[in-house]
Amino acid sequence: MKNKQESAPIGGPGMPVLGARDNAHHFETFLRGQFRGLVQFLRARTANEQDAEDAAQESMTKLLRYRESEPPSAWKQLLYRIAVNVAHDQYRVALSHHNKDHVGLDGLEIATGEHTPEQRALYDQQVARLSKAILELPPKCQRVYLLKRAQGMSHADIAKRCDISVKMVEKHLATALAQLRRKVGDSSSETF
Repeated sequence: MKNKQESAPIGGPGMPVLGARDNAHHFETFLRGQFRGLVQFLRARTANEQDAEDAAQESMTKLLRYRESEPPSAWKQLLYRIAVNVAHDQYRVALSHHNKDHVGLDGLEIATGEHTPEQRALYDQQVARLSKAILELPPKCQRVYLLKRAQGMSHADIAKRCDISVKMVEKHLATALAQLRRKVGDSSSETF
């Protein structure tokens, strides 16, 4: 007994009636004849030649679903409609993945944000020297320096709080910085 699909005739208005085997051969011939034209059509709708070929291949694969249910006269229009949809899908995927912005990290050394034990020890030593040097500042210089560096106060605000002039604030800061540089060294001047 024959399968109903194999014996079902296929054709459309003005088309000869084809059996399932003839239809499969006709479909393969149709696809071979459409590939180059479809790729050309997709070039304007995709990022590059490879994407156009991929979209054409995917479109033809999706058309297989309609080989039996649609007449051969509808295949071309259906193929190009599928191709437009596939190209749109490719574009949306590329946008969502930011493929154009991708930068490979292979072979690059990535900073971990953590310091080596040697760097940490050096930093701790530097902080200890700076703390000791701040504690050795004259009391007025120390207070003005800490209000400026630790509290982030302006010269005018420090002057009001300490009941001194802005010029005196500048003088105390200059004295403090000079003494700290002498005791700690210039290598950590950005710390001051």
